[in-house]
Amino acid sequence: MSADIRTDFDYQVAQFGDFGFRVLTGASVEGEKFSSVMALEDSTITITSTRKGDASASIDLVAGMVVYGDLAITALTGKVIAYLRDV
Repeated sequence: MSADIRTDFDYQVAQFGDFGFRVLTGASVEGEKFSSVMALEDSTITITSTRKGDASASIDLVAGMVVYGDLAITALTGKVIAYLRDV
């Protein structure tokens, strides 16, 4: 499967968590890309775009807040659930 989400099917599979998820509390698995991240508790994370460029940001999330994109994620404080883009 392509690393890009190009069809409705691929988008829906990724958005509904069919590729799995990781609960992050301080680190991310090297090389994994995520389609969304939701804060399970108030958290501070660093997100990096896995597309061309190296856009990166450290942001505070309130419990329940969701961020979407093609992302690499590191949870610095708190706890988040991050949905994988691909298997």
